Amino acid sequence: MHPLLRKAIRERFGKLNRLQQDSFREVSAGKSVLIIAPTGSGKTEAAVLPVFNEILEEGLKPISALYIAPLKALNRDLLERLEWWGRKLEITVEVRHGDTSAYRKAKQTKNPPQMLIITPETLGVILTVKSLRKHLSNVKFVIVDEIAELVDNKRGSQLLLNLERLAEIADFRRIGMTATVGNEKEVRDWLRAEAIVKPNWRKAYRFHVLYPKPKEEDRELAEKLSVSPEIASRLRVLWEIVERHGKALIFTNTRQFAEVLAHRLKAWGKPVEVHHGSLSKEARVRAEKALKEGKIKALICTSSMELGIDIGDVDVVIQYMSPRQVNRLVQRVGRAKHRIGEVSEGYVIATNVEDYLQSLVIAKRALEGRFEAVEPIGGLDVLAHFVVGLLIEYRKLPRERPYEIAKRAYVYRDLSWEDYLDVLSVLEDARLVGYDEESNLLYLRRGAFQYYYENLSTIPDEISWRVFNAKSGHVIGRLDESFVMDLEEGMEFVMNGRSWIVLKIDDESRLLKVRESKSLESAIPSWEGEMIPVPFGVAFDVGRLRRELAFDFRKALDLLEGVEFSEEELRRAFEEIRDEPFPTDRDIVVESTPKALIIHADFGSRANEAIGRIVHSLLILRYGRVFSVRSQGHAIVFKTPFQLNPEEVKRYLYQEPESVEFIVSRALRDSHAYRWRMLNVAKRFGALRRDARIRRIERLFEGTVIERETLNELYHDKVDVRKTELVMELLKAGSLRVKTVLRKEPSTLARLNMTVSGEFLLSGVLERDELIELFRKRLLEHEVVLVCTNCGWHSKTKVARLQNIKLRQCPRCGSKMLAVAHPIDAEEFFEVLEKVRHGKPLERKEERAYRKLLKASDLVDTYGFEAVLALASYGTGPDTAARLLAQYKGDALILALMERERQFIRTRRFWVDRKEKEYTENRSAS
Repeated sequence: MHPLLRKAIRERFGKLNRLQQDSFREVSAGKSVLIIAPTGSGKTEAAVLPVFNEILEEGLKPISALYIAPLKALNRDLLERLEWWGRKLEITVEVRHGDTSAYRKAKQTKNPPQMLIITPETLGVILTVKSLRKHLSNVKFVIVDEIAELVDNKRGSQLLLNLERLAEIADFRRIGMTATVGNEKEVRDWLRAEAIVKPNWRKAYRFHVLYPKPKEEDRELAEKLSVSPEIASRLRVLWEIVERHGKALIFTNTRQFAEVLAHRLKAWGKPVEVHHGSLSKEARVRAEKALKEGKIKALICTSSMELGIDIGDVDVVIQYMSPRQVNRLVQRVGRAKHRIGEVSEGYVIATNVEDYLQSLVIAKRALEGRFEAVEPIGGLDVLAHFVVGLLIEYRKLPRERPYEIAKRAYVYRDLSWEDYLDVLSVLEDARLVGYDEESNLLYLRRGAFQYYYENLSTIPDEISWRVFNAKSGHVIGRLDESFVMDLEEGMEFVMNGRSWIVLKIDDESRLLKVRESKSLESAIPSWEGEMIPVPFGVAFDVGRLRRELAFDFRKALDLLEGVEFSEEELRRAFEEIRDEPFPTDRDIVVESTPKALIIHADFGSRANEAIGRIVHSLLILRYGRVFSVRSQGHAIVFKTPFQLNPEEVKRYLYQEPESVEFIVSRALRDSHAYRWRMLNVAKRFGALRRDARIRRIERLFEGTVIERETLNELYHDKVDVRKTELVMELLKAGSLRVKTVLRKEPSTLARLNMTVSGEFLLSGVLERDELIELFRKRLLEHEVVLVCTNCGWHSKTKVARLQNIKLRQCPRCGSKMLAVAHPIDAEEFFEVLEKVRHGKPLERKEERAYRKLLKASDLVDTYGFEAVLALASYGTGPDTAARLLAQYKGDALILALMERERQFIRTRRFWVDRKEKEYTENRSAS
C-alpha cells in the first residue's frame, strides 16, 4: 500500500475493515469485482481505495478511473468523501453531468482529473468528444455505484453497451457496488466481474410489525386533525416510537402521502420535515441538516433517502404501510444504526388487514435473506442508439462490427443476427444510417447527431396531461403521463380528493375528458403510478399465511418466527376476514357484487395484471366495452354495469399455459399503456421525432421490430407472462382451486381493494387543502430578491414578508418597476443593468436576463402578491408565471404551481446540458 494512502486511512478510520481488505486484495490482484454489502459497511471506500492505491503506485495517467452513479445516488456525502480522499492523496477528483457548466467541461477536457464522476448518460456523451477520447484511452478502472438501480431497466443496458464502446479504446477493470440482491451471480455476470466480495458478517435486523387499535385517547386527536380514530391511533403509535428511540426516518411509499403525513404531524405540533424527489435541492438539504443537527426528531421521506445520504446517526426507521418488497424494507431499515455490529431496528405500521399480513411476510422473508432478484433487460431500441453512437465515433464500420461488440454485453449475449438486421433496417428507413453493400460498410447520415444527443436518456420525457371537466368546461388539473398510460376510457381515478370517470383520452391533445363520478369505489389514486409492485413470492406467501391462520393458528405463528409482533393483533386482524371469502396459496376466489367483480388472487402485481388483461379481453368479446379493470398485488377489480355470474369468470381463468402470451399480447395491444410505450420506443429507435404525436401508432408499426420491443418492455415492467403460465399450470393440475361467491355487499377484502388505501381518501377535500396549505407555507419561506428594474435597488427577503406591504413603488427612485427574482437571476441582472445605463450593446444571453426581470416586474405590477408566489416557486420563470397567472387564481393557482414544480424537477433530473450537446456535435463534425 502506498504510504500516502496508509496515512490517510489512519486519519480517516484507523484501519480497513474486513470487506475493504478483501476488496483491496481482489482488485490489486487484477480482478474485476462486485461488492455486495448493506448500508454503512464501507462499500464506497472498498471500491475506491484500491483504485487510488494503483493510481499512486503506478503513476497512472488521467483519466485513470470513471466513477459512474445513477444521479439520485450522486449525493453530497459521496462527493465530499471522494474529494476528501482526493485532497489527502493529491489525486484530482471531479464531477461531470448535465448540470456541469460549459466552462468546467472545457477545463476538464484540457486538464482532465484522475477520477471523473459521471452519470450513465454522461458516458454516452464523453465517448463522442474527440478531445476527451485520448484521455479516456487511459481509463484503467470503471466503478459502477448502486448497480441494483440499473440492472432492471434500460439505463443499465445502455450503460453496458457504452462500457463495451469504452473497451474498444481502453483496457479497464470493473468494480460494482450494490446492496444485497436475490440474484448475486447474475448481477456479477451482468457487470462482467470475476469475483464477488461480501462481508464475513451478516447484518442484524429487528423488525416490529404493528396493527394499532384506536384507544379512547385517540378520539380527541382524531377530532383535532380531522381524521378517523384509526388514523389517529397510527399517528399516536408512530410518535411514541420516535419518542422512545430518538432520531427517526419515517418512510412512505409515495411522495403525496409523505406530504400528507408530514402535514398531519406538524398540525399536531411535532418537529418533522418532509424529504422526497419532487422537492428542490435547497429544501432537501435544509431537511437533512435539520435532522442532523437535532432541530427536528424525524424526517418523513420516500426512496430519496434510501441511498445513504449523510444525515448522521439514525436510531430507528418507521415504515408507514407495507414496504411491498423485501429489498425495500432492508434498504430502508438499514439506515438505522448502520455501523458494523449494530442491530438496525425498524417498525412497520400497517393500515389494514391485507397491509398487515403482507408486512409480516416481508419482515420474515427479510430475516431469512430471501431478497428479490433484479431482472436484467436488454432493448433493441437501446441497441439502435448504440449503433449510431459507434458510427459517430468511427464514421464508418463493417456491418458486423457493432453486432460483435454488442454481444459482449450480458443482456445482448443472445442477440440474433436477424434482430440486429431489423434494427439496422429501422435506422436506414429513418435515414440515420446508411449501408454500402459493395464495401460492406455502415456510415452516418444527416440527422444522426440530433437523434443521438436527443436520446442520451432512456427515461421518457414526463409530460403532463390536462384533465378537462366536460360538465364545467374547465381544466381542473394535470396528471403525469406515466399515470395516464394505465387509464382506459370508462375507468375512474381520484384527483384532488374527488373521483372522476374517463370519458375520452385524446392522445393528440394530451387531454383527458372526464366527469365527476361521485364514488371513490374502484377509483385509482393519482399517485398510484409511483407505487412499488408487489412481487409474486411475497403475495404467494401471504396466501400461505392466510391458509395457516384459518386451519392452524399455532403453525401460522411458527411461519413468522423471529418477527416482532403482537399475537393479539394478529388474531384481531384475521377475525376481520375469517367469515368472508379470502384467497390462499391454494385458492382463488371470484367474488361478484352488483357493481363490481373481484378476483382475489395472491400472485403479485405483474401476474395479476396479466390475468386481469386475459379476463377483461374475454369479457369484452361477449359483452362489449362496458367494463374497466384494475390489478393489484392480491386482487383484480372489475367495475361492472351489472352483476356478473362468477362461474362464467371462473371458466375464463382456465386457459392453456401455452396460450397465455398470445392472449396477453393481444389484450395489451388494445391499451393506452401499449400506445404510450410504443411511442417512446419508436422515438428511441429514431423512427419518430421527439415531438411527434401519432394518433393510432399501433397501426403504424404493426409487425415490426418496434412492436416486438414495445411488448418486451411491457412484459418486463408491467406483466409477468411466465408467472401467469405457472398459475395456469397449477390450475390445470388441480393444485389451485377457484371458489365463486355471489354477494349483495362487498367483503372486507373486496372493499379494501376497491377503494385503494382509504387512508389517503378518507379526508378527500381536506387532503387537497392540506397539500395546498403545505405548499403555500413552503413558498412563503422561500428567499427571493426584490429588485427595482429601473435603478437597481434591491433587498433580499422571504416571500412571507412581502404579503402585507405594497409592492407598487421603489423606496429609492419611486418607480413601479419592481420584480421578484432568484438571487442568481438578480446578480446577472445587476451586471446587465450597468451596461444598459452606459449605453453598451447587450449579448443575446444578457438581453434575455434583462428582459426576464422586466417581465417579472410587469407581472408584479399587474397581479401583486400572487405574482410573487408564482415567481418564487421552483422552476417557474416569468413566461410560465404569466401563463399560469392568466389562467388560475387562489387555490387553483397554488395547485398549478405545485404541478409545475413537480414536472420541472422530474424532467430536469435527466437533462443533458444543451450547450454540451451543441459543443460535442460541433467537435464531432469538425
